[in-house]
Amino acid sequence: MSVPATAPAAHLRVPRPVLLALAGAALVMPPLLGGYPLYLATEALCWAIAAAALDLLVGYAGLTPLGHIAMWGLGGYVTALLTRAGVPLPLTLAVAAASAAVYSALTAPLALRAGGLGFLMLTLAFAQMLASLAAKWTAVTGGTDGLTFTPAVGGTPLYALSVAALALTLWTLTRVTRSPFGRVLEAIRQNAPRARALGYPVLAYQFGAVLIASAFIGLAGALGAVHRGIVTPSDVFWLQSAVLLIMVLLGGARSLWGPVLGAVLYTALQAVVSSRTDLWAGAVGALLIAVVLAGRGGLWSLMRRAP
Repeated sequence: MSVPATAPAAHLRVPRPVLLALAGAALVMPPLLGGYPLYLATEALCWAIAAAALDLLVGYAGLTPLGHIAMWGLGGYVTALLTRAGVPLPLTLAVAAASAAVYSALTAPLALRAGGLGFLMLTLAFAQMLASLAAKWTAVTGGTDGLTFTPAVGGTPLYALSVAALALTLWTLTRVTRSPFGRVLEAIRQNAPRARALGYPVLAYQFGAVLIASAFIGLAGALGAVHRGIVTPSDVFWLQSAVLLIMVLLGGARSLWGPVLGAVLYTALQAVVSSRTDLWAGAVGALLIAVVLAGRGGLWSLMRRAP
């Protein structure tokens, strides 16, 4: 059975020398600058991993959740608990990613069956339940004070680890979106009833996409927790889901690199503008409006169209 013809997703067309130069600068500059720039760059990388993973759902599978921050927070809490127990970092990161996938394996079937707005609302409801558990189960989560721990790695080594994790995320997601599995996801996004009529198990494909995205968002949350040395109920709060969604839309869905750009830009804007005015969210809103008016493909699309 052949996969229906679909419009190709947006892929990178920036010349390779430019890419190498940008990648080199991204790798070298933050460790050389150290201090706050290095902290900010590591923070942006963690969000970039989560945003690229969310793009698999929003841009390629046509699913818009509002509870995806639960996977980020769950990865963070698992990391805090295992680190306090003395578990090595590689195993901690793997368990954190797996925990986020297991959470979605338990909640996604019901949310996917609801579909559309129901999917959005149920993912939000599950995330709110997890946030309530994080705030009230003080004996395990530390309650509203959160869990503090001494990270196994920090500074430049953590930055390098985050770069490697982002590279792994982009490589894996690119392979997924270009595989037969990804092409079926694309067909489902464009016309789910038609894909179902052709014999494709739509829910099974969407379920698979949710599990993949959840694992990487959990990994991003784990790295974020290692980066900050603390995890609190605010890491599971639903408004953070909206922030992550804004990063995807700002950079441009269906491009993988676009959400990375959106995450970096949002993190930089938040850090720079918020230090000067409390109205920094207005600057982000104005930028988002400008991007939407200029083109629906986000900043990455605008860059690709530039002469």
